[in-house]
Amino acid sequence: MKINKLPVRTFNHIGLNEVTLDYDPGTYEDINFSENGVLNLSGRRDASVKIDVKENESLSVIMNYDAQGTLNVNTEVNIAKNGKLKLIQIDSSQEGNRLVNEVSANVAEDADLNLIQILPGRGDVYTGAVAELNGNRSKCNMDVAYLTRKTQTTDMNYVANHRGKETLSDILANGVLKDEGKKNFRATIDFKTGCAGSKGEENEHALLLSEGVINGSIPLILCTEEDVEGAHGCQIGSLSEETLFYFNSRGIDKSEAEKIISYGNFSRLIREIEDDEIREATDRKVLEVL
Repeated sequence: MKINKLPVRTFNHIGLNEVTLDYDPGTYEDINFSENGVLNLSGRRDASVKIDVKENESLSVIMNYDAQGTLNVNTEVNIAKNGKLKLIQIDSSQEGNRLVNEVSANVAEDADLNLIQILPGRGDVYTGAVAELNGNRSKCNMDVAYLTRKTQTTDMNYVANHRGKETLSDILANGVLKDEGKKNFRATIDFKTGCAGSKGEENEHALLLSEGVINGSIPLILCTEEDVEGAHGCQIGSLSEETLFYFNSRGIDKSEAEKIISYGNFSRLIREIEDDEIREATDRKVLEVL
């Protein structure tokens, strides 16, 4: 099973163009979900989820994952003209299990996709999203917080294809690696011919807390249109001496400082959860891991 493919095979020499998993999907369970609410997906299964947002409609959907073995979920999103979707995906899986999560979205004219992924770091996670910004002035925001620890693998791939005019994309990942964790982050902004006036930005902030971690970061911008603006950047490293001095001057040691900064990556996104019970439960899960 091959997933998380880069749009172009740019980095073949370091083996990060795609991921091959030792997993063969079975029969997919079809799930249609087109209302505000919570979709809980658990166990060892293959699921195909379809979310349709009608014209001028706004939806808020929470997908809560609890893998037992391999949980493989493909989510297809269709957002009609002037529609808005906030899609929050939370990994609640326990250690030793694996989540495979793929999102594909078609975003129409003046429509808006806000994708939030909260990955607190227990089992392995393979996740990604492809947003087709087909309509003029369509938008997508992909925002992820992750913690990769012990011998866990977190592998991510996010793509924004700008097709309509004056489209906007923003891809952001904030994460922490420790112990012997392994993480790959791929982010691609692709300005297609005809998307004049479009803008895209991708950024990653990765905090490395152990010498044994393996970090891979691939920010990529593709362009066949002249009148566009694209930007990307990565900030990767350990806590600076200035930061540690700031915390120490307030009686906070290095270990506690690492926890505070790690929690900050998640708390910003946890506040986006509108369901009180799920927000509090997610907050507890993150604090337990930290």
